Amino acid sequence: MTTETLMQVASRSSVVLCCGSGGVGKTTASAALALAQMRTGRRVVVVTIDPARRLADALGVTGELGNQPTLLSSENGGELWAMMLDANETFANLVQGYSSDSAQVERIVTNRFFRNISSSLGGTQEYMAAEKLFELHNDPRFDLVVVDTPPTRKALNFLDAPGRLVRFLDHRLYRVLLAPARGGLRVVAAAVTPIVRTIARVVGASVVDDAIAFFQAFEGMDEGFRARAQQVTQTLTSPTTSYVVVSSAQKEALDEAQFFINRLKTENIATAALIINRLTPDFGVSSDTQTTNNFPALAENANRLAQRAASERLSIAPLVAAVSPSPVVYLSLLPHDVADHQALSLLADQLS
Repeated sequence: MTTETLMQVASRSSVVLCCGSGGVGKTTASAALALAQMRTGRRVVVVTIDPARRLADALGVTGELGNQPTLLSSENGGELWAMMLDANETFANLVQGYSSDSAQVERIVTNRFFRNISSSLGGTQEYMAAEKLFELHNDPRFDLVVVDTPPTRKALNFLDAPGRLVRFLDHRLYRVLLAPARGGLRVVAAAVTPIVRTIARVVGASVVDDAIAFFQAFEGMDEGFRARAQQVTQTLTSPTTSYVVVSSAQKEALDEAQFFINRLKTENIATAALIINRLTPDFGVSSDTQTTNNFPALAENANRLAQRAASERLSIAPLVAAVSPSPVVYLSLLPHDVADHQALSLLADQLS
């Protein structure tokens, strides 16, 4: 049986990733954990990959969170920052970091193919999430990065995103599209190759022209991206990066939580902690005869809640066993939404 707590796990971590399905309070738990760690004197940034306003609401932020961290509060020498991932902006900043040629950067970021892949191509969002995590992890302003992952089974795809980027850079198609630039040929010369002609018939010649122009502008930067991808992978699998699974006692949420735990196991990553949220408080079974006789409806309701609480404990037992000996935190269902700093502070107290 573990003697470690969730707070101790977070205190020895430089990155904490919170994973779970939608509707289990994962964003709120992430914000509460970040606040609790800030109170210990750490400089914490919490970042959401989900474009919804859940993080801002949980933190009581009335304005919009952007792609750059915003300082929200400070206490005991600690600081609490927050931000929301913008994959397009992160990709553009990454390009700027790998080129000292402003004209090259301009050709890339204004290219239509770049604008499409930076916002919609499968895997790009996940890689940019990993990239932003790496950037914040190496930012001297922060001691801890807490990541609120999207409420989807693809939330952990960023574990493989750096590897997918490297495989793409090694792919034959990439080399074919880049060949005109390396050979000093004009862009139109690539259109005569059989593979590019085939692609052009499917997606259109203008799309292919944009792609070739993008890769020509991209030339010379691929090695930098390759090296960075390896560094990002090292951060995601580092001993100081901890994965916390958040669930409720509902069957669908428990199934999703088990999926995340199994997914981590395939990467040889242990679940660092488990948070069971929105549990029915255990008021106990009413055995007072006077209360039962005088307030039968109230007594019946109390007994029903007690039975529900007991049933939830049975439901979560297999999941608790699956993460043993990692710590498990049990959070009771609150009578109200967490939509301001005071409510979030009360939740942070339970984590501490």
